[in-house]
Amino acid sequence: MQQPIPERLQVSPFLVLYLIMSMQIGIGVLGYQRIIAKAAGYDAWISVFVAGLSIHIIVWMIYKICGTAEGDVVAVHTFVFGKKIGNVLSTGFIVYLLIFALAVLRTYLEVVQVWMFPEISPFWYSFVFLLLSVYIIFGGFRTVTGIAFFGIVLPSYLLLTFGFALRYGDFRNLLPILDHSLKDMATSAFNMSLTYIGFEIPLFFYPFIKDAPKSQKWAHLVFF
Repeated sequence: MQQPIPERLQVSPFLVLYLIMSMQIGIGVLGYQRIIAKAAGYDAWISVFVAGLSIHIIVWMIYKICGTAEGDVVAVHTFVFGKKIGNVLSTGFIVYLLIFALAVLRTYLEVVQVWMFPEISPFWYSFVFLLLSVYIIFGGFRTVTGIAFFGIVLPSYLLLTFGFALRYGDFRNLLPILDHSLKDMATSAFNMSLTYIGFEIPLFFYPFIKDAPKSQKWAHLVFF
């Protein structure tokens, strides 16, 4: 069990919804439709559904693990494997997040270069962007949560634009159903992982949630 986080540094349980969602909505949504359709075709929607159900199980496991160890992933590793091996495993998770952050930054930079400023310097743009990110991080976890909240709420009106395309939709295009093998749909679900990735982030901020077990319902709500 790690030292409890002061309540003034914690955030409300419902904000877990925005923290996880802000991790997920990013580079994956730029082209996942084409990627998952390569393997499963018109049955790709089933792969998305199955992947979502599997993540519900993983989220339940995350909260069960963190609740048992009463801490984050570092506390879990120390609790199970001891301090030395636990630190090695925790370092692996940190490296994973660094690689993920670099992938997001590079893809975001690519979008800016292709659509807006093709001659922008990748180094200086990345430097300024990371400098701003560090500034936000030094503001504390509550500041990061606030950025995540407004990053979801402010552009949420864009969801209304999907309504204009509904009149052109034809649900018969989903037929025939189950026209692909289980292997194809499993491959499609795996290819969806870049879009779903981010659900593991409660492993790191679990101690910063007030009444953390109560936030589990909000974590599950992300995947509905």
